[in-house]
Amino acid sequence: MKYYLASLIFILISPLSILAQNNTTIETVALIEILSDNVIAVNKDTIPLNLAHKKITRLLENHISDGDFFPSITLVAGPSISENSIENIKYQIRSTAVQLINLQRKTIINFDGIEINQDVLDQYNSLINYWNTLRPENRFYRENDLKFIESVALNMSFNQCIRNEKLPGYLPFVKEEPQQTSLSALIIQPDLSYLFVHKEDTIKKEEAFKHYLNQPYILKRRIIDEEKMILVEIIQN
Repeated sequence: MKYYLASLIFILISPLSILAQNNTTIETVALIEILSDNVIAVNKDTIPLNLAHKKITRLLENHISDGDFFPSITLVAGPSISENSIENIKYQIRSTAVQLINLQRKTIINFDGIEINQDVLDQYNSLINYWNTLRPENRFYRENDLKFIESVALNMSFNQCIRNEKLPGYLPFVKEEPQQTSLSALIIQPDLSYLFVHKEDTIKKEEAFKHYLNQPYILKRRIIDEEKMILVEIIQN
C-alpha cells in the first residue's frame, strides 16, 4: 500500500507588506504539476520544464483581475521528482512577477512495514542520486527524507539492494554528526540561516551564546519548511 502526504509549503518571494496594500488579493495564476524531470503540466498543458518561465510570463500578461493582485503559483511534485527539477522550476518562477509559490510535495510518510514497490524505489533512488551530486557542505536533509531512506534500506530484499542505489555512508543515521567541543568556537556564516536548540527548545542566538558558550554542540544541516538551516543542537553537560 502507498502512503502519501501532500506537504503544503508556502514560499514567499516578496515582503509581506505587499499584502497590506489596499485592494491587494492573492490570486493563483497557474497550477503546475511536475510530471517528470523534463516535463511539466501548466494548467494541464504539457510543456518542457525549461519553458516554464516563458509560459508563466505569458499567463501573467494575460491574467485578468478586478484590481491589484498578488500572483501565486501552485506547484505539485510527486515522490520520484528529483530535487534538481524542483529547484530548477522554482528558480524559473522566481524570475517572473509571481510573489508566492504554494509547493505541494507528495512523499511517502508511513515507514512501518513499508512495501518496497517501484514507487518507493524511485523515490529512494531519486533522493540518493541528488545527495550524491552535492558537495558535503551543500547537503541539507529533511527529517522525513532521512527516516524514509533508513526504513527502505532496512526493508529492501537482497536483490533490491544490489539493483538500486547504494546507501551513502555520509548520511546522519549511518555516520553520526560529530559533537563539537564548545559553542565559543562556532563561526557564524553570514550567508546561512541558523537555528539554536537546547533540550528540544528553540532559543535565540543571543541567549545561546550568553548561557551556553562553553557547552558542546552538534551541527546538523536540515531543511525546515523548505528553508536550508544549520541546526545547532546544544548538548547538556
